[in-house]
Order: sequence, then structure tokens, then C-alpha cells
Amino acid sequence: MNKTIEVKLTSWQRRRLQQVRDHPPTPRIGKRAVCLLLSADGANSKLICKVTGLSKDAITDIRRRWQERGVASLRELSRPGRPPKVTAQY
Repeated sequence: MNKTIEVKLTSWQRRRLQQVRDHPPTPRIGKRAVCLLLSADGANSKLICKVTGLSKDAITDIRRRWQERGVASLRELSRPGRPPKVTAQY
């Protein structure tokens, strides 16, 4: 049985996540911010799944990366494989 990873936020981190949630650079980063804010408020994974559409595994990964890297965990990392043909200009 997996133990839920607890998310604790300082007031600065909460404000920063709220800014990212309200003006996300990408939808994926916005979902991460929502996940972390809800987690810090004590929401369970099932509720966060409903709100964000993320899987329970994705929520666990987001929480774990937050504990390891803090705000830096929101950034997009390069993805393996061929780059997409559709660009932002499209």
C-alpha cells in the first residue's frame, strides 16, 4: 500500500503556484499547479483526478518531484523521441 506523499507549501510557494494556476505557460504546467495546491489543502488523489484529469500515478509523480525539486518541478523537461511537427505558430 502506497503512503500518500504530503505536500507542504510556504506562503511564497502557494502564491507562486496560484500565479501559475491562473496564468499557466502550458496546460500541463497549470494542471501540476492545481494538483499541488489541492494536495497542500488535503485533497485526496481521487478528487484531484476528477478535477485535473490526471491519473493517480501522475499525481504521485508530481508530488514526489515537488518534494525533490520544489518550484523547479513545474518546468517542462525535454521529452525523448521525435519532436512534434505541429508548432506553436500552427
